[in-house]
Amino acid sequence: MRFVCRAKVHLDVDGTATGANVSPVTINDGTWAYCPAGAGSDHDWEAIDPVSLADLKLIQVARPREAATEDSRS
Repeated sequence: MRFVCRAKVHLDVDGTATGANVSPVTINDGTWAYCPAGAGSDHDWEAIDPVSLADLKLIQVARPREAATEDSRS
């Protein structure tokens, strides 16, 4: 993956909300991109260092914990 969608509406979708026929993987700017909601439009793409889909999913799981830790320090 080279892009990940950071649109808040797409990040707030739980893993069960996407249908079986909806893929979280798409093409943006001629390369692979990931949207956790599997949405077809209204993305907020962020360029990232190349990463496999499996590793990207691990990062997505870890981020909420990191954010919660940072919030509790404030």
